[in-house]
Amino acid sequence: MLPTEDSPSPSLSPRLAQIVRRFSALGDHVTRRDAISILASCELELSDIERFVEESSHGYARRRVARTDAFEMLVMTWKPGQGSVPHDHARSLCALRIVSGRVRETRYAPARDGLVDASSAGDATETEVLVDTSEHIHALRNLEDAPSTLVTLHVYAPPLPELRRYTARPEGSSLESVFARPRAPAAPTVAIVGGGFSGTMVAAHLIERATAEGLPLCVVLVDRQASLAEGPAYRTPDPRHLLNVPASNMSAWPDRPSDFYDWARERDPRVEPTSFLPRKLYGEYVRSRFLEAAARAGERVSAEVRRDEVAAIKRTRSERQRLELSGGTLDADVVVLATGHRQPDDPLARVWRGSRARYVEDPWSSLALTAIRPDETVLVLGTGLTAVDALLSIARQPRSAPVLAVSRRGLAPERHAETPRAPIDPTPWLEPLLAAPGGATTRALVRAVRHAAARTEDWRPVVDGLRPYTTRIWRSLSPAEASRFVRHARPFWEVRRHRMAPEIGRFVDEAVASGVFRAVAGRVRRAEADDDGVTVELGVRGETGSRIVRAHWVVNCTGPGSGPCLVPVVRSLVDGGLLEPDALGLGVRTSDEGRALAGGREADDLFIVGTLRKPDLWESTAVPELRRQAARTAQLVLERAGGRGPS
Repeated sequence: MLPTEDSPSPSLSPRLAQIVRRFSALGDHVTRRDAISILASCELELSDIERFVEESSHGYARRRVARTDAFEMLVMTWKPGQGSVPHDHARSLCALRIVSGRVRETRYAPARDGLVDASSAGDATETEVLVDTSEHIHALRNLEDAPSTLVTLHVYAPPLPELRRYTARPEGSSLESVFARPRAPAAPTVAIVGGGFSGTMVAAHLIERATAEGLPLCVVLVDRQASLAEGPAYRTPDPRHLLNVPASNMSAWPDRPSDFYDWARERDPRVEPTSFLPRKLYGEYVRSRFLEAAARAGERVSAEVRRDEVAAIKRTRSERQRLELSGGTLDADVVVLATGHRQPDDPLARVWRGSRARYVEDPWSSLALTAIRPDETVLVLGTGLTAVDALLSIARQPRSAPVLAVSRRGLAPERHAETPRAPIDPTPWLEPLLAAPGGATTRALVRAVRHAAARTEDWRPVVDGLRPYTTRIWRSLSPAEASRFVRHARPFWEVRRHRMAPEIGRFVDEAVASGVFRAVAGRVRRAEADDDGVTVELGVRGETGSRIVRAHWVVNCTGPGSGPCLVPVVRSLVDGGLLEPDALGLGVRTSDEGRALAGGREADDLFIVGTLRKPDLWESTAVPELRRQAARTAQLVLERAGGRGPS
């Protein structure tokens, strides 16, 4: 359940203010010893923090007391039965003092299948202090039969951007044998870098295929994220963040079109084929399908999920691939690179001055957004789907302060129709364009799409009809035309291609009508932060001079970063001559089958799946395309690992 933080922080009591001052005096670094010393020695009673104590029916409540670049202090209120999921503290120190009530702390240990198992549990009561370093996995809970509300004072140093949520093993289940057995003799090792949708489904297909063909195989999936199958899109705990594709078209398997819909219906019979379901539910679905495939694995198949980060990949003298991990090395016969979206770039790196305590650089860090109160003004950088997600999160309670979004063009995403229509076949007007001497041009394509949309009552069937042809259209463009499309037409295509669920669209309409949300075209020229907020100088399209905006928070919603070479593992492959970035910064060069291309040579032991294939395919981000890539890549990898020729 997503924790909540509702109303403005009131003035502090003298004893609470003294605690804040003591932490502030420590400067930029708070140690474990510091935190224990301050929290254990302070005189603190429930009356000192009672204004921050506020129960919530949506999960335990979080109320911010103070926040700096070095630490954040919060009061948390837990009704009987409320608790956190298993989590760690994402490189932050966590210290808490129990002010009232009793807390049950459960510690967890990671297992080879990506789940965590409870390893110990204990209770702590009033005045006790608990401290966790970033690597500990634990969960806190006020027990169901507790006689009273639990109140705790938490300090995170530095401020905690998100709870890295782990998935606990379901009660009554155990580790599947495929994860416990050693690698079979002569079994080739396939390393999959990235445990989001693409990487997880490649692993599931490999296990299924190797089992069906009786082949020995060792699959190692490496990802630093806490829960398998949860990339940025499906990691959100917010149930208001919905898929932007209906349930009927979200199967993870290309040959089982209704699989996700059937899975969701088993859990909620009210689900319809046209339902737009919570994204967090989809991560559960993909993980469950992987574990089910693992449960059926043959005796010659072994698997492991390593929660680690790949810093580099290099070819060894024996012509294998060596993955350098923070926890050691891993040698593999074949590598599948499925790293997914890059972290957002920082568009204000050169113009920001002062503390960054009120700058949310990564909007996918869920806890950072819960720190924003309804009475605090917010400037959002970006007006696309990421900005809409942020708006949903910070408007979880009725807002009294506005949210202003700014992007270069001020374009907001379109929404799906309430009643879907079948796609319209574009071949009568598209084929002549593609057959034109010199290939298609961006101008001609844009003009043709506009004319086709004008002939219908709804442009959506035209855009949907183009989807099977987008790779062919993209490949028909000359390098100059492809660059022109990216610079001028891409934003207009993206807001129509990647659409909001209808209910999300209605929410945005209401936010605009009430004055809570507004989007403008412009850019940030300067941002200067102080203790109370940020003063931003905007250049707004159509206005002379600058517009000065005062905001309590600035949230970066510009979307995934561009250019693959800032990801360490990709940079190492580029530096080693095993990968070649494309000229437009979209990803890396690949063959038609997804093999890495570099220097005109095609690798047979390095495959690419997902967003990095955008230079070759263009459409390489959504489930309908990625599920086909995952299945085909698994087939090719198994052929290569098994020493067989291509099919």
